[in-house]
Amino acid sequence: MQKKYWIDVLSALKFNLKAEKYWLSIFGLMVFLLFRPVNAQEYVQEVIGKVVDKASQQPLEGASVIVTSTSPPLVALTNSQGYFRIKGVPVGKVSIAVRYVGYSPVQLNEVMINSGKALQLHIEMEEEIITYKEVVVTAQKPKARPTNEMATASARSFTVEETERYAGSRGDVARMASNFAGVYFANDQRNDIIIRGNSPSGLLWRLDDIEIPNPNHFAENGTTGGPVSMLNNNLLRNSDFYTGAFPAEFGNALSGVFDLKMRNGNSNKHEFTFQSGFNGFEIGAEGPIKRDQQSTYMAYYRYSVLDIMDKLGFSFGTSGVPRYQDFTCKINLPLKKGVLSFYTLAGKSSIAMLSSKLKPDDMYLSEGMDLYNRSAMAVSGISYTVFVNPKTYLKIMGWGLYQSGGTDGDTLDANNANPFRFFEHNIDEYRISTSAVAGTKYNARFNTRAGIQADLMGYALNSKVYSYDSLKLIPFLDQSKKLGKGPVLLKSYYEVNYKFSEKWELKPGIHAMYFTLNQSFSLEPRIGFSFFYASDRTLHFAYGLHSRTLPLAAYYWGKFYPHVGYKETNTDLNFIRAHHWVIGHDWNFTSNLRLKTEAYYQYLFDIPVSGNERNAYSLLNTGAYWGVDYRDSLVNSGKGYNYGIEFTLERFLQNNFYYLFTLSLFESKYCGSDGILRNTAFNGNYVFNTLAGYTFPISTRLTLGTDIKISTAGGKRYTPIDLEASMKKRETVYIESETFAHQYAPFFKADFKIFVRFNKPRSTHEWHIYIENITNHRNILNEYYNPQKNKITTTYQLGFFPMVLWRLTF
Repeated sequence: MQKKYWIDVLSALKFNLKAEKYWLSIFGLMVFLLFRPVNAQEYVQEVIGKVVDKASQQPLEGASVIVTSTSPPLVALTNSQGYFRIKGVPVGKVSIAVRYVGYSPVQLNEVMINSGKALQLHIEMEEEIITYKEVVVTAQKPKARPTNEMATASARSFTVEETERYAGSRGDVARMASNFAGVYFANDQRNDIIIRGNSPSGLLWRLDDIEIPNPNHFAENGTTGGPVSMLNNNLLRNSDFYTGAFPAEFGNALSGVFDLKMRNGNSNKHEFTFQSGFNGFEIGAEGPIKRDQQSTYMAYYRYSVLDIMDKLGFSFGTSGVPRYQDFTCKINLPLKKGVLSFYTLAGKSSIAMLSSKLKPDDMYLSEGMDLYNRSAMAVSGISYTVFVNPKTYLKIMGWGLYQSGGTDGDTLDANNANPFRFFEHNIDEYRISTSAVAGTKYNARFNTRAGIQADLMGYALNSKVYSYDSLKLIPFLDQSKKLGKGPVLLKSYYEVNYKFSEKWELKPGIHAMYFTLNQSFSLEPRIGFSFFYASDRTLHFAYGLHSRTLPLAAYYWGKFYPHVGYKETNTDLNFIRAHHWVIGHDWNFTSNLRLKTEAYYQYLFDIPVSGNERNAYSLLNTGAYWGVDYRDSLVNSGKGYNYGIEFTLERFLQNNFYYLFTLSLFESKYCGSDGILRNTAFNGNYVFNTLAGYTFPISTRLTLGTDIKISTAGGKRYTPIDLEASMKKRETVYIESETFAHQYAPFFKADFKIFVRFNKPRSTHEWHIYIENITNHRNILNEYYNPQKNKITTTYQLGFFPMVLWRLTF
């Protein structure tokens, strides 16, 4: 029931095309207005930001920031805190160079400047080993190498612009990452990130160096995805995405890391944003608190567009309308010898899928019940970065987080009427954390970073089911661990970056974890090695042992025993572990064209599987379906492996044009307690993405653009349904001996986007029209037994799906 429910939740996100016609009409009117004859007036904007040393994070005073694309060039020098400000920069695409004695120059090409919002840059410069030999760091280099200099392989930086540039991304960083090599994405109704055949639950989310729970609306406990993201890409700056063998600073992660960074607000003037699109109706404000101190604030709020339109009387063809809202803010206070920051991310969502109010043409597929789902998440923290001396910084952080999810269900009579409460289910997790990170740059060749973290955890699992004996709801599960009585997770790490020369780099590290629940301990070596054997070619190798805890709900899962009651059966489970090996090659054909190739092998062990029977169950398949799928009496005797090869051919944006081709070939296998080697639920075998886009700069006032994406991937793995057994039990029964032995037809999807950007003297209007699945290809989502029709029913993913986004900044 729970698994099927999520299919219906996601189906509810489909727009009714009648409602879209209103948006398309408005879009057509705006395009007409934009093409009216205009005066050839030149609009200008500011470029502001900060320049720091990449290793020590110390501000660089006296660095030259030059807008090279103007005549004459516009120049500014950074102040004692590393800040700079350039006024009067013409809107449109500009080139910016940053230079500082003894450091590799930074060149940023074709950076877009709008009249409604100042361009903010956070520039990290790298000290040269041989100061008399200039090594130019171009805008493309961070693409080949992440912003984190401790990373060696399977890592890539991305810009906020890319989260909107790529067709089908919907302004969502997770959907944007699905275009990168190594990510399997065959379900367009959720943004789960499946890396190299691993469960999406193996991903670690970080925001400004703090670990956050699943940042998605309608999230399930223990997963890392959902249909709508809470993360607001308007508040992010360049960030990193890792797909394996990541550095020692990242712990409690098995498959990958999203290391997101928030920008600061505008330190010179107040700016505002209004936006409406798929992710919600949004308002935002930012600006200076005290201009002379560079202190800033940002606050953005979003509310479900579908909910607003439903309340206005629009029909979406379903009785279930997703309702959600989220809030993000950051306050940044530079001090004399450091920086103090406060930040908050919070959101909640709910949806009611009511069979009792089902209409004949409703997209919701009746479950024969009224279902009410809810979820909520909040994280709030504080950090203080102090510059101990010119070579060392210390960052101290503290934060608290809360995550909740639940489902209530009412049974109905034969006429789908008279709802009667049958069950209530709720899971809460909460945590208080503190950490400290110290980085020291000894010289241009050698720098280190070390950190410690402590997580104090709490948990509550409450379930009630109607009892026909007592004629009331009775507790089925009632387990909780308050903060102070729950487990503690301790982590520490130490990592080194040593450059033997301009050609050789070595990056060893060690990560340690200790879990007080069952005294589990893990000592994880990490190492990376790079060889720049030519000016345009690099070989790299990385290895890491990685471990991850289970969701708390899995540890405290158990069963009822006669005359004993409920007993926890999984509290002694050890970490899930994996060895990662990666070898790769980068070839930069030109300054804006590169080919990247990586091969990898991952061996997973100590995987929880059934301990009291022999079957195909394994926690490696967590996230294959929606809903909680934990079991009692698990043991760490399972194993699995993933291996593959990946290719990325990328032309970075230059002369208004870019393209990206990625090909991933992989295998993903596992063994349950029965010892049989099977495909994991995520073994799609291949993924191929093609993306391209072109921008038409008609004038400084008007810009048009278009982007296209075509993706194909191996179909989802599935377990066939035993129809005869399902008919007897009146619910879906699978043939366990054929677990994930079959595969749906290949996934195929083509997305298209057009955007218009219109600059006015003090504001910018943007209109984006997205058309996802322009061929209306029918990709299978799932199959289930329908007791009302007494047959197996197939559900499909999104068909032809138009969306419109409007944004005003001023």
